[in-house]
Amino acid sequence: MRKITANYIFPVNSGPLKKGIIVLDDTNRIVDIIDTKNNFKEIENLEFYGGTIVPGFVDAFTLLSYSNFTAQDFNECTAGDFHANLKSKVNSLPTDLPSVQKGINHLEAFGTKAAADLFPHQDSLSKKEKSKVHFVTPDENLFYQLAGNENTRTNSITLLNHLIMDKCEMEVSKNNQFCIGTGSLGTHQRLSIFEEMKLIQQKFPKLSVWEMIKWASLYPAQNLRIDNDFGSLEIGKRPGLNLISGIDFSSNQLTNQAELKILI
Repeated sequence: MRKITANYIFPVNSGPLKKGIIVLDDTNRIVDIIDTKNNFKEIENLEFYGGTIVPGFVDAFTLLSYSNFTAQDFNECTAGDFHANLKSKVNSLPTDLPSVQKGINHLEAFGTKAAADLFPHQDSLSKKEKSKVHFVTPDENLFYQLAGNENTRTNSITLLNHLIMDKCEMEVSKNNQFCIGTGSLGTHQRLSIFEEMKLIQQKFPKLSVWEMIKWASLYPAQNLRIDNDFGSLEIGKRPGLNLISGIDFSSNQLTNQAELKILI
């Protein structure tokens, strides 16, 4: 058993807990979450970290087999039906299987524990099975739409990343169930949900970091139907643990100096 605590833990399905304790079994599945009510006492073998513990990230949008899908390609898909345009554009491109492992390495290095891989090539399966990331191929009936799209569709993922922010004007509130996703190695230098979070915070400085973390974990997990294991810190789940430092608790915002450390 491992017992881990930090200045705060953010289960996501509830508010932040000051000096809460997460208890893990030998497979890193959560067996208990203790709300100490900030009445912190020394416990044998307790690991303490400075910062805020959050679930491992869930990337709502990757194109691992298509590193030749560029930011220009993405922008062209935003005109009209994004989902249909995306499918047409990807189908016109050759696969780039040698880059798949590099994309997986990025996801692992930047705290992603689960990811949607769109239009995967079957030859990429063996590499994904060996990785530390749980990959999902979205159901063909699951549609992707862009944040700021007024024509909300049922059974859809509302995607948000820095490429979309330049295209869409939107009202940001706690009622937005956006899903942060990256893309390909042609659209991003690094497939990092955390980097997207920092860019989104810069664009929307009044946005609560607690809401944004939901966009990076819980909502993608729910939409991809993997929230039985991922997306929040709850007993019985195995979501991984990320440590974020550099949160301004007076404004509940992510600062420019924010850093990420992967605990599990």
